[in-house]
Amino acid sequence: MVLKFDLINPMEMDAPRDGKGKAFSFPYDILKGLDGKIKAFNHMRLEENSAIGYHQHIDDLEIYVITEGHGIYNDNGKEVEVTKNDVMLCNKGEHHGLASKNGKLDFIAVIIG
Repeated sequence: MVLKFDLINPMEMDAPRDGKGKAFSFPYDILKGLDGKIKAFNHMRLEENSAIGYHQHIDDLEIYVITEGHGIYNDNGKEVEVTKNDVMLCNKGEHHGLASKNGKLDFIAVIIG
């Protein structure tokens, strides 16, 4: 099965996860629910000066993979600069957030529960 990115209808989000600015989610819905473990598989875009607010994962974990741009990842209170091809993991019980830096930031977000 092939899902063409250009055929995905993006969902616009203001201040995602109580962050700031604007984000767009391009959900790959066909990948949700594989064996009941994948809750979300999205291509995300943070606009310039936008952020996903700092939040906790209680019953699941989340993986981010930066595909384009630069950002600041908040890893349990520690800020780390991230760029293309960097991978971030937020395990169950941990906190994280992500902000764009110097332009748009594109990334893949996978939530596994």
